[in-house]
Amino acid sequence: MKKLYAAVMLVALCIFSFTAYAQQKEVTGKVSDANGEPLAGVTVIVKGKNRGTTTDAQGNYRISVDAADALTFSYIGFNDYEETVGTKSHMNVAMNEATEQVEQVVVTGYQTISKERATGAFDIISAAQIEKPTGNIASRLIGATAGLVATQDAYGNPTFEIRGRSKLSAGATEPLLVVDGFAIEGGFSSINPNDVESVTVLKDAAAASIWGAKSANGVIVITTKNAKKENDGTTVTVDYSGHLKVSPKMDLDYYLNRASTNDVIDYEVNNFEKCDASQWYPDPYSGADYYGGESSVYKLLNANRLGQISEAEMKTGIAKYRNLDNTDQLKELFLQNPIVHQENVAVNIATDRTRTMISAMYQNDRKNFKTQNSEKYMVSFRNQTKLFKWLDLNLNGQYSRTASQNNIDTGAFGYAPYEMILDENGNYIPYEQVSLIYVDKFVPKENFPYQDWSYNPLQETNNQKKQSWSTNARLQAGLTFKIWKGLNIESRIQYELQEGRSKNYYNEDTYYVRSTINMASSWDQVTNTVTPNLPSGGILTQSRSQREVMTIRNQVNFNHTFADKHAVAVIAGVETIDNVYQSFGNPTTYGYNDETLSVGTFPNIKGSTYKNWRGSNASYSYVNSFSYTTDRYFSAFGNASYTYDEKYTVSGSVRTDASNLISDDPKYRYAPFWSVGASWQLGKEQFMQDVDWVDALGVRVTYGYNGNVDKSTSFRPLLSMGTSPNVATGAYTATVSSYANPTLRWEKTRTWDVGVDFRLLNGKLFGKLDVYNKYSEDLIGSVSLPYVQGASEMKMNTAEVSNKGFELEIGSALKISKNVSWTGNLSIAYNKNKIEKLATVPAYAYDLVYITSPEDRSYAWMKGYDMNTLWCYKYGGLMNGGTEANPEMKPTIVGKDGSQQFINSWPGGDAMNISYEMGTLVAPWTMAFSTAFQVYDFDISMIVTGKFGHKFMRTGFNYPGISGNSIPNRYYQDVLNCNPNEMIPMPQTEVETKYYFWDRFHPFMSYLAENAGHIRLQELSVAYNLPKKAAKWLGVRNLKVYAQANNPFSIYFNGYKEDPEFAYGNMRLQASYTFGIKCSF
Repeated sequence: MKKLYAAVMLVALCIFSFTAYAQQKEVTGKVSDANGEPLAGVTVIVKGKNRGTTTDAQGNYRISVDAADALTFSYIGFNDYEETVGTKSHMNVAMNEATEQVEQVVVTGYQTISKERATGAFDIISAAQIEKPTGNIASRLIGATAGLVATQDAYGNPTFEIRGRSKLSAGATEPLLVVDGFAIEGGFSSINPNDVESVTVLKDAAAASIWGAKSANGVIVITTKNAKKENDGTTVTVDYSGHLKVSPKMDLDYYLNRASTNDVIDYEVNNFEKCDASQWYPDPYSGADYYGGESSVYKLLNANRLGQISEAEMKTGIAKYRNLDNTDQLKELFLQNPIVHQENVAVNIATDRTRTMISAMYQNDRKNFKTQNSEKYMVSFRNQTKLFKWLDLNLNGQYSRTASQNNIDTGAFGYAPYEMILDENGNYIPYEQVSLIYVDKFVPKENFPYQDWSYNPLQETNNQKKQSWSTNARLQAGLTFKIWKGLNIESRIQYELQEGRSKNYYNEDTYYVRSTINMASSWDQVTNTVTPNLPSGGILTQSRSQREVMTIRNQVNFNHTFADKHAVAVIAGVETIDNVYQSFGNPTTYGYNDETLSVGTFPNIKGSTYKNWRGSNASYSYVNSFSYTTDRYFSAFGNASYTYDEKYTVSGSVRTDASNLISDDPKYRYAPFWSVGASWQLGKEQFMQDVDWVDALGVRVTYGYNGNVDKSTSFRPLLSMGTSPNVATGAYTATVSSYANPTLRWEKTRTWDVGVDFRLLNGKLFGKLDVYNKYSEDLIGSVSLPYVQGASEMKMNTAEVSNKGFELEIGSALKISKNVSWTGNLSIAYNKNKIEKLATVPAYAYDLVYITSPEDRSYAWMKGYDMNTLWCYKYGGLMNGGTEANPEMKPTIVGKDGSQQFINSWPGGDAMNISYEMGTLVAPWTMAFSTAFQVYDFDISMIVTGKFGHKFMRTGFNYPGISGNSIPNRYYQDVLNCNPNEMIPMPQTEVETKYYFWDRFHPFMSYLAENAGHIRLQELSVAYNLPKKAAKWLGVRNLKVYAQANNPFSIYFNGYKEDPEFAYGNMRLQASYTFGIKCSF
């Protein structure tokens, strides 16, 4: 029987072996890139089997397979390729280089999911963009994605807005910032830019609603780096980067925005006895006036008027000033080249069980003005440890400390151009804030604590020390319990500490100290007895603040694929946040000596009140001040998604946020935020397989609600208590800071989004299109009330705002030759904003027209209009304000009904009749274009950004008052030669008593509204990568040197060479040039 069994088994084995041999065959082929260049070392694996090979130096391979097998080809830097063998015996493969738009995962902060399973609108910033040198990671996001609109300060540091503004109240409109899974308070400046691994921008409800009441403005999610294991055993690498960023000195002519010396003098001379000048004539010679600050030419004119000097002396003195210009002195004495010097070192250690990274950064930052400097030290630590097979530990820590100094006194920049700071011998030229003529003639200087009453801005700068320190610490810890394959429980905590401290010291050589002590003295003008009330010596002011935020989160995660087709991802959890802010103010310290740390004693004051040098009652603060604010949140959240066959995905999320900031009525307090979404990977359908020019095609649709926090009001009445008793009554007083909104609830934004993602022609063309509608409701807005209710208005959840638009991104990646490749991306976004519901209307025209920048906008709104609408008056030309026999031609504004009103009093009538809509202050159209070449070992890239379709108020002539302390700006000649019926001219009459009132009108004339469209060369970068052989010879893994220019020039479409985002009279956007090195050991 055993022999028969053995014979049968032998026959069966032979038959099986023959059958297997008949089914198996050898496949050969060649693997190359998209340009036909062979690829050596490509891994070729039989899918699902432990069998494979690699290509040789010519890209050839040979492997035994079955007909039903599929081969997978993989190679670093290229997209994986898979093909079924079938009847083929020879398979040539062309692999496409991996490009940045082919990202594998989307990080939302609560979970990491496959890109193809994400239904929401998101953008992932390319690694090449993130890795470029910067002192602030936020600057790397400018122009990086559609719909993320940046507004920069003079140094290029941006703030962001995603898909338009969704709230009315003043305060933060920026996206929520998330770092390693937690929302943070520290902002971008608390992040070491060299530590950033990835940045994801979440835009719509499906992407961001998991963040609930803080997500209506969008979410920016940052993930930091950690060590990576590269081989068996322990991997240790050291990364170093250092750069120097230099900018030219500030454009002083742009900042000063003033007329020439001769024009300034002509203006003062020609108008000294005109306009409203006689109302402001001072007379320090008789003792009638003691105030000062007039320009040197004005004082000569006034001295001649009062008979103190002859006309010849006056003219001689004025002629001397015509040859002076203080521009060079201002540059030399006050300005410096802005320079940023940064060094960063990171040590990475990876083993089978742990990943650890420690980084340290130093940054020295010099600003535009001398003595305006800061130093930052930052240390970061990240560790991931597999404690057991079922338990992981994550620890992240970051600590930074910044010390800043800003001693500058900018008073000199408001001087007339002929007023020098130092004389020819380098001595301070004395100026005044109290008339030195009055002091010399009437004040017994020798009896006052300080005899010197003069002021000089450079002397002030050199003798004051204004310092501030900020500390930011962040600690994250988490345990991950692995329950089952795809199922785990996370328990995580984040603690944040922010501390700020300021210390301002003024020594006795500052005018501030001398004038404060002198003016606080009691002066008996009959006996000339002076009694000091404050101790002599330096003055010290100090304050500090502290914020502590504790976040605790427990979360269950499940992610598993069943039967290779049913992918399920679920998260659910709870979170608590406790945010405590405290501030501490110290009373001013008088008589302080910074070297001995001693303080003075009050020589004469009993209590806090006294008679000052003019005999008026005065007081000083002697009490500390404190504030304490707590924001608490309790949240429950969940998200689930299901994907069938890697093609069809549905998702949903829900979150409820309870807080002490909103009503305690459960109907409002626990109202949830939610979203639903669906996506279809159309490109994976069978009917698309023959469309060989389509690599990938997906469609997305989402709908849901996000929330927003507004802390400008309260659901209960709030009182603001005085910090000290009333001097007269001895009782503490309070004011009503909030009249209460009993139904106060979260502001909500509902959003729908439809998107299409595509990749065509073997990755040569790719992009996405999103169309969205954001509708914000329950916004906090003012409601007008009858005065009999005790208040004229209250803040309630009454307003509604919509934002509608689209975003288009198109990119291309081409391999031009073996050593030359190119990528390019163009993004275009459009957003239309509209106020849909508003409970108030402006009572007066100036409620609308006085707001000419988006940053200042807090009430200038009208239902049915863009909330950023620019409102203006319309110039009506000259009209006779006198009689026919004695005409007085005066400028006017004109209403829509044709009526005219003079500009020497507040306008009356219907506000909308005399307010003209000029367009929006915020660009509805934004554009960004980026391009990059890789040429052998060189990387060359460029980013261009643009904003279009909006308006700004250009600078017009400033019509300065004839009082000796204002100077005309650069447009003086324009107004002298203007058509008086097209532009407000200088007064047409010898006397214009309300000339000082013109500043309520002239900056807001419609003829100043200009096209704000502009294009900026945001960045131009060139980098050289040391070849691997040379790097190995030097003992480094890699080395890169680079040069980068940011904002070297801009193109404006207004014809006046004025930057729409930096008006004349302000610091304009600085060009900067960065040189640096990166290497790894």
